[in-house]
Amino acid sequence: MSAGRARQGTGSTGPRPWRARLEDPDEALYTVAVAADLLGVSTQALRRLGEALDHEGRRPSGNQRRYSRHDLELLSRALELQDDGHATASIPRIMELEVQVGGPARS
Repeated sequence: MSAGRARQGTGSTGPRPWRARLEDPDEALYTVAVAADLLGVSTQALRRLGEALDHEGRRPSGNQRRYSRHDLELLSRALELQDDGHATASIPRIMELEVQVGGPARS
């Protein structure tokens, strides 16, 4: 990966410093394996939850799914709801309602 690489997925054509990319909560940096490890779930569980949330992760290069810190926060909240006993199918609606009332889910 070259140091002068353009940010992918934003329409930007200029290079973006690596520190700026690391600090950006929306920069998709984490592979499925890393995201699953950070969240303490299997890669399959992460994929299933992502599908339920209609969030497959971005695929910036090599068709490999990547997640941002923002994505991890949303997935973490979904896992909390799952642990509380909510059905996976109901989690997206709960999170949508939380956003509307200013609750825990972050948009």
